[in-house]
Amino acid sequence: MKPKRIEYIDVAKFLAMILVVFTHGVKESNFVAFAFAFHLPVFFVLNGMTLKVENQKFGDFLVKKLQRYIVPMLGLGFICVLFDLFIKWLLNSPIPDHFLFIGFANVFNQVRLYAIWFLPALFFTDIILFGFHRLAGGRLWLMGLLSLLLLGIGILFNQFHNVALVWNFDAAFFGTVFTFIGFAFHHQKLSGFYNFVTNARWKALLIGIVLMVATYFISQNDYEISRRHLEMFSRYYMPYYLTLPNAIIGSFGFILICRGITNPILAKPVEMNLALLAFHQILAFPLFRFKICPEWYAEVYALPVSDLQYILFNSTMTLFSVALIAVIYLAIKYSPLSGIVNQPLAGFYRRSVGRTQL
Repeated sequence: MKPKRIEYIDVAKFLAMILVVFTHGVKESNFVAFAFAFHLPVFFVLNGMTLKVENQKFGDFLVKKLQRYIVPMLGLGFICVLFDLFIKWLLNSPIPDHFLFIGFANVFNQVRLYAIWFLPALFFTDIILFGFHRLAGGRLWLMGLLSLLLLGIGILFNQFHNVALVWNFDAAFFGTVFTFIGFAFHHQKLSGFYNFVTNARWKALLIGIVLMVATYFISQNDYEISRRHLEMFSRYYMPYYLTLPNAIIGSFGFILICRGITNPILAKPVEMNLALLAFHQILAFPLFRFKICPEWYAEVYALPVSDLQYILFNSTMTLFSVALIAVIYLAIKYSPLSGIVNQPLAGFYRRSVGRTQL
């Protein structure tokens, strides 16, 4: 039996993805500094809130995580390469020799390739936390200590070897502690605190707004002083003492606001998150900017991020991305490739296979 989904967590995952899409279309700015303070860590926290490690065999756990993260990484990555080739052809851009071969090889290597780069980072955080759970005998305090030790290793690695590792393993140094925090927050041992914070929607919304306001002011102070924010893509974590705690504050602020506003309409689209993550930058953005609305893009390109025309342009591009990729997602969902978007094989395919076997 599949575990019952928690509606507000699905809302948070989908709205966090919309934030990712929108901010990927916006120039470096104070708003980006605010959004980037938490917009990737929140996925690790949400992942931890739904992570199940108790009473599971490692082999079964590993297979589930390969299916959930690595199969989409490879499948969607290959499609991204094809879309990249299509966009280059459509825009008359030069296509390097052996483009497909190199692109497919890079998908296997996966070092910060396309927006799906953090899927293997999520894979490693789950595997690591499973191991920590075994080492700690289920004791949350010891799991937390081990996660902090790994964070320390990540900080040292980031200081002296500022490079990305294969399958973005370096991001797991930081992602594990966020995943643990989400795991502990939703754990039955802390159910009293969890229920106190989330049982009433108005309370969750109020606490979330307070935390989000704090995140905004901390991020703006840090950005104005040192032009720094928690950008996990470029491993731009410093100063750790400010960006990492602020990421936790912002993640919980965002999650609790979603708890306050949750409804089924915002929860259902979460199933297209992987497709939206994979294709918005490589396909939807260039189509919208250079083929559908090139004059509008040229008009707003030099405007400040706070300009209403600029906001309207990026909001429209975000909606276009969602609409276009919804169609692509449905095509994949109801195809034999449904596994690459974490959806089961459609019933008519299963019946066809059954008839063939008979």
